[in-house]
Amino acid sequence: MRYLIVLLVLLSGPAAASGSRSLGGDEIRALLPTITAVSETTRQTFASNGDTLYTDPARTTKGRWRVQRDFYCSTWPPSDAWRCYGVELETGDDRTPDRIIWIDVELGDRTINDILPAAQ
Repeated sequence: MRYLIVLLVLLSGPAAASGSRSLGGDEIRALLPTITAVSETTRQTFASNGDTLYTDPARTTKGRWRVQRDFYCSTWPPSDAWRCYGVELETGDDRTPDRIIWIDVELGDRTINDILPAAQ
């Protein structure tokens, strides 16, 4: 139900047509705990308390995430440095969010993940 409410909020504005749009800080904060971001070989979950788990074939790593202004930021031990990303949401023709796009603030690199509902 929470996932449905977040989707309705994100898709209710004029930018709700298919395509992609940048998310603001409040939207990022509301969305991340409701999804799992996946690629062919990775999976990342986001807890509302700021914990994040990143799993690839070699290991699972626990980090921290937060929203700073309109950016998603994360840190991964043993480093204590925070790295920030712009976030775009890509929707399909049915207006359901299909992908999340992370845009590295420093390098401009784009990482695209598919979106799954978070495990309950």
